[in-house]
Amino acid sequence: MAGWPKSAFNPGQHSHRGDIPWTPITRPETGVLERTARWITRGFELLIVACLAVMGLLVFGNVVLRYAFNTGIAISEELSRLLFVWLIFMGAVLASAQRIHIGFDTLLHAVGPRTRRLLVTLTGLLLLAGCAIFIVGGWRQTQINLANSYPVLGISYAWLYGVALVFGVALIFPVCNNLLRAWRGDERELTQDLGDRIEAEAERVTADGDWGRTP
Repeated sequence: MAGWPKSAFNPGQHSHRGDIPWTPITRPETGVLERTARWITRGFELLIVACLAVMGLLVFGNVVLRYAFNTGIAISEELSRLLFVWLIFMGAVLASAQRIHIGFDTLLHAVGPRTRRLLVTLTGLLLLAGCAIFIVGGWRQTQINLANSYPVLGISYAWLYGVALVFGVALIFPVCNNLLRAWRGDERELTQDLGDRIEAEAERVTADGDWGRTP
């Protein structure tokens, strides 16, 4: 049956990077957590693009104005730093949702599915505890700095410390979604190396292309 994706006939194929077999999962996203995590991811992607665009315009424009016209944009430095902080925290949420944070998977490769599921659960619970710390700390710092303002920008410092509150709340959804998937039997995909996932996706796209060209 030439042209069919390899994963359809080799579900147990092993990656050269580890001992965990990779099986692409094409299950539709129907759960509330999955949909919410997807919406948060899409929204943060758009916000990150907007932050990068504004930062680029501010920094580049400020350099041009300073050296060419001996002037500048007064709010450039403060606004760029504020947007950069938001960009970092939103990027951390995206990295968690897409499972691309740096991690050590030697132990995961050495244990069985049940132990791997428990380790994924333990990691998720620790992340949820971290979310609680960010929410409580972010809320307190936002209240403390509500009356303090940026000297030039003129807005409250609550916009700076409030990012911790937003980060803690937003991270809950992808973490809970990963926990739910782990207990439904998807822990193998959740612990798969990023490089292996990219290679598997490239093979799938190539196989689909070959299938489309098969007479």
